[in-house]
Amino acid sequence: MRTLLSPLSFFACLAIASTLSVFGADPTSKPETLEAPQFLRLHRNKAGGPVALETAIVRYSDRQNQAGQTVHVDLIAAVHIGERKYFSTLNRLFETYDAVLYELVAPPNARIPQAGGKPSGAIGTAQQGLTKLLGLQFQLDEINYKPQNFVHADLSPRQFSAAMQRRGESWWTMFSKLMQESMDRANGDEKKNSPDLSFGDLFGIVFGSNRELRMKRLLAEQFSDMEILTSAFGGEDGSSLITDRNTAALSVLRQQLQNGVKSVAIFYGAAHMHDFDQRLRKDFNLEPTEAVWLEAWNLRDPAQQPE
Repeated sequence: MRTLLSPLSFFACLAIASTLSVFGADPTSKPETLEAPQFLRLHRNKAGGPVALETAIVRYSDRQNQAGQTVHVDLIAAVHIGERKYFSTLNRLFETYDAVLYELVAPPNARIPQAGGKPSGAIGTAQQGLTKLLGLQFQLDEINYKPQNFVHADLSPRQFSAAMQRRGESWWTMFSKLMQESMDRANGDEKKNSPDLSFGDLFGIVFGSNRELRMKRLLAEQFSDMEILTSAFGGEDGSSLITDRNTAALSVLRQQLQNGVKSVAIFYGAAHMHDFDQRLRKDFNLEPTEAVWLEAWNLRDPAQQPE
């Protein structure tokens, strides 16, 4: 089975069943130091209404390659389902890098499934079902993985299974851990960023008008609370889903830097990015210098005035 397996998409699957003008910041503006970068956010208007679900591109620099040239590594946070314009923007952006390290639990040199093909496995089926429900597109159907600068940087299915076994993990234990983290936060003192969903709300979404928009807004509220995922699968103990796969990706990054590349993108799910951020600082002596935002989901009501 070849699939994108970030906790963000995993949570979506289980919860449901499961032009550069979209940049939210001026990429030519003066870089600012980022102490604790965000990688996924829900952009709201002045009245507090949802406008867009956005993902970040955070640049890390201050390292020189063997030729003495400054290099940079960009963490490109992804959501695996999004607007077609979002993926087309990423495709153009990827052309500017020497190397794009991408996630996919698949054997080395595996062929990316053709767009429109039959999904593989339960997670792939759920992901494609979610795209239809929300009127969005699936990453594997939209991203062009064929360019020479694309480099696989993930575990193989056998390696991933071995990592889960070594940690005593299973899909059920990961799901249970996620649910426990969600309940602990709901019952604790932490401020809840996401509204509770009543039966009336659910009935209105399923049978009311503008179903796609209302469902997108609901899920955007849930997805933007990344602390649940990072707490459940990150931390000191880590997990096969984030820690071990990130280790594989950073091993490929180190190899690319040793080969003399000057610009590298790490294209992974947003839930992986906090761990990447910490390890780029500690193990590679890189610091975040600037962030640019991309609009992944349009949450505007077409019946209302533009923001």
